[in-house]
Amino acid sequence: MNKYSIQTTILVYISISVTLLVIMLGAFVVLDHKKSLQNELLNTMHIVADDIIEHGLYNQSPESLKEMLNLSESYHEASFLEKIREFEFSFLDSPEQDAAFLSVSQKLPDGRYLVIDSSSKNIDEKVYSLVLNISILLLIGLGLIIGIFYLLIQKMFLPLKCLVDYCHNASQSALLPKCNGSYEVNALKEAILELQQNNKLLCKEKQDIFKEAAHEIKAPIAILKARLALYDKSNMPKGEFVKESTRDISTISNKLRELIFLKAIEWDIKQSKEYVQMQNQCDMMQRLFRPILEKKKLKMVSNLEDDFSIYIHKEAMGRVMQAIFENIFMHTKNGTTISTYVDSQKYQLKIVNEIGFESDEILFSSHIGLKLIERLAEQLDYEYSVEEKEGMFYTIVTFKDQIHDNCKL
Repeated sequence: MNKYSIQTTILVYISISVTLLVIMLGAFVVLDHKKSLQNELLNTMHIVADDIIEHGLYNQSPESLKEMLNLSESYHEASFLEKIREFEFSFLDSPEQDAAFLSVSQKLPDGRYLVIDSSSKNIDEKVYSLVLNISILLLIGLGLIIGIFYLLIQKMFLPLKCLVDYCHNASQSALLPKCNGSYEVNALKEAILELQQNNKLLCKEKQDIFKEAAHEIKAPIAILKARLALYDKSNMPKGEFVKESTRDISTISNKLRELIFLKAIEWDIKQSKEYVQMQNQCDMMQRLFRPILEKKKLKMVSNLEDDFSIYIHKEAMGRVMQAIFENIFMHTKNGTTISTYVDSQKYQLKIVNEIGFESDEILFSSHIGLKLIERLAEQLDYEYSVEEKEGMFYTIVTFKDQIHDNCKL
């Protein structure tokens, strides 16, 4: 987890960026200024050398020459005289220059060479002064920039802080403050409002489940309680009492299962639609109920050469398919074959099985019944029908809307 806030991170990045930028620009300015001072000093040295030759001052000793120049050049600016004071004069028989970097050599009429050297002390002091001024300006400018950006960031993040405080402290019933800001903050605000609304709806749905469950099982529980209360006072045989009590408990359990199944379907329908292959659904049911198929010695066959896809709520449709196949498995004769036919022209799934006695397997959808599956047909856009004929049970599921959409395309 990052221990630094966004504001701190932004300010640090800005500070580093501005510092590096000023350092690079400052280095360029300092180097250019130093080079300019060196060129100016060399030009001055050439001018002095030309004056010495022109006025015939090269017959003097280097010390006398320097003193004479200081006196004769007194009419020049102080900066010019300051440069001359740094000069060192020498007369050589060869054109070799001194090891000093700032040096000028010119040939004299008598064949000798005049060499003028200068130290870089004056230039270094000026460069140092420039670096010091730039550093001071950098600190002042950086302080101003950080201060301005800090105030700007505080203003920009104030709406976000408003939203964070609301999420931490506000109750579900409290109204969300304005917290208006940039596009991103407003989008976050809308997302929080939507999430809050969804949470309220979810809480309401959960409350509705308990209310509906309480309503549905109220009567069966009352009957069971009455049966238990009357057991000691009646002459009902124990076996019959246990059988009827078990039936009461089964009724309560089935009603709760039906209610949870319906609510799960309703939640799944709120999810986005996607394309589903019908053959994949059949294969999935075969894998899901493999233990039941093996126990009842059932086989499932399908016309694999045909297939179609539907645009539907995948999870919700999967629950309905599970309920349909569970109902078929419960009422299929042991040791027979269940045939599934996929018709891509009619967008239809047809399932045929041989009718058998009701199984003793405890499967959820065996208690849901055909009416419950038909009830969901309108919400999931399919048609469901069953038919018994000559000992065979026919289940047909048709996706009418898929046919219409395909015709439009």
